[in-house]
Order: sequence, then structure tokens, then C-alpha cells
Amino acid sequence: MKKYLNITIALLLTLQAFAKTTFEQGNEYYIAEEYRKAMETYMAVVESGTVSAELYFNLGNSCFRLGDYPSAILYYEKAKRLSPKDEEILMNLGIANTRITDKFEVLPDVFFVHYWKVFSGLFSRDGWAVIFLCLVFTSALCLAWYFLALTYDRKKLAFYVCFLFIVLSATVFGAAIQQHRQQTRPAGIIMKNKVEVSSSPQINRLQFVVHGGSKVDIIDEIGDYYRIRVADGNNGWIPKEDLARI
Repeated sequence: MKKYLNITIALLLTLQAFAKTTFEQGNEYYIAEEYRKAMETYMAVVESGTVSAELYFNLGNSCFRLGDYPSAILYYEKAKRLSPKDEEILMNLGIANTRITDKFEVLPDVFFVHYWKVFSGLFSRDGWAVIFLCLVFTSALCLAWYFLALTYDRKKLAFYVCFLFIVLSATVFGAAIQQHRQQTRPAGIIMKNKVEVSSSPQINRLQFVVHGGSKVDIIDEIGDYYRIRVADGNNGWIPKEDLARI
């Protein structure tokens, strides 16, 4: 058992060393403006199983330099999921989105949904998780204070403070769930220049057209088809091969 464990650790260390060396080589190609070689080198790191916002960001930059805007947007979106507050990722993603055909009008949220999304976006999922644990710990201390208090007034104060922290904990937990859903929501990027969206799988009844680089939500799948929804609310079916999942 120990022998196999040692072999596994050695393989993991070898893969990490390969990924680091290859990533650095990709950076050298990029600095030298050999964008095709940089893209191929970064892809080798991705195919080795390495996942990082910096890797996806650099790969997106290489694809952008090569004029492959759908692939650039795909990897910027992958980087954004891992580092949603990174200003460079957001800026480059915004620039890449100006180079594509589709400009869908986003459906406005109901005002309270909008403000809830703004609030939940103040921190990342992990950030909200840390805040939640701190609030739960504080609630436990207040509960202990309630049971140990010797006077009615102190028990009353401890009860209200504990209740407040429990409400705050529930709110923060909801924000963490919202961020988790946002970061894991099934979505993809259209990779073909032009895709006809049908009313149902395998039936060529045109609903609308989407173009390469457009981000869509994946709301269902049957066989070789995805049901997608674009930002303006329209939805329909496309072949899976026309889309790359984020």
C-alpha cells in the first residue's frame, strides 16, 4: 500500500513540475509574440489536468491575439469563474465581447432580485463561507452567554443579540448559495460562426440565430442537443458540438 502511495505522490509531483515548466515556456512564447506556440503550450498544461485562473487568462490572451474570439471568451469565462473579482480578467473579457456579432439586451431583474444579486456579489463564495462560520461561532458564544447570564436583563439582551446573529448567518448563507449557483451555473460559449437555434431537438424549425462567442445558459439536454437560453430570454435547441461548456 505504501509503495503505491509513494508512486502516486511521485506522479503528482512530476505532473506539477511539468505544468510549471510548460506554463513558463508558454509565457516566454507569449512575450516573444509567438502566440500560436503560446496557445499550444498553454493547452498542453490544460490537458495535463491543471486548473488555474492565471492559466486560463493567459490562454484567453493568446487566443485573442490570434483573432479566435470565441475561444478567448471561453477561457476568460473559465478564469472568471475561478477569480470573479479579478479586474484584468473582467476588462479583457469585456474587450473580447466587443469583437463578436451578437449584442443581446439583458432582461432586467425585479428590483429586489437585482439588489440581492448585488449584495451577494460583494464577496466570493469562499469569502461568504468564512463570514458565515464567524457568525455561527459568534451566535454560539451569544447562546452560551444566554445560558450563563444570571439576571433577566442580561438573558434578554443575550437572546436578542443571538437572534440577530442567527438572522445574519442565514442571510450570509443565502448569499454563499447564490454565489455558488452563479459560479457553477451550466453555461457555454458558441464556437461556430453561426448557429441556427431550433424549436426542438432534431427538428429544423428556426427560432433565432446565434454567432460565435455568444455566452448562453444551458437549461436542458437531450442526447446530442443542448437547450440554451440567451441573455434576452429567448431559448431553443442546438447540437452539442456547436458549444463549449465553461
